[in-house]
Amino acid sequence: MAGTFSFTLVTPTGVVAEGQAEEVSAIGPLGEFGVLPDHINFITSLVPGVLEARLPEGVAMHWVVSGGLAEVKDGVLTVLASSAESPESIDANKAAAQVRQADEIFSSLSFYDPEYAPAQEALMLARARVEAAALKPASR
Repeated sequence: MAGTFSFTLVTPTGVVAEGQAEEVSAIGPLGEFGVLPDHINFITSLVPGVLEARLPEGVAMHWVVSGGLAEVKDGVLTVLASSAESPESIDANKAAAQVRQADEIFSSLSFYDPEYAPAQEALMLARARVEAAALKPASR
């Protein structure tokens, strides 16, 4: 069995997930990063994207996080997310429509427009929802 480490995902409404993980990956401002057992102490902000936790039983859990912080301290990963959605709670058609709408708004803005950063974040979040919706098992 591979090594594990303690992992906690917290939002303003409470603890979303807590337990042992073999690996956790998320997206920071410089790109995707992963945390494994015995990771060095580390802190980074999160951008909207899919957070994946690989559990010891071989199960992968996913959440769409809208931003926040991730900290590894003394072998423990704590993710403080602004929000976290499970793939099962996402409507794929609605998510696709959100991508189209966010892309239309974002593509019409200049980098110097004050609405550029929020529009970019909205587009990233919409794309993460589409990605997560594809991860949920197909209903039979």
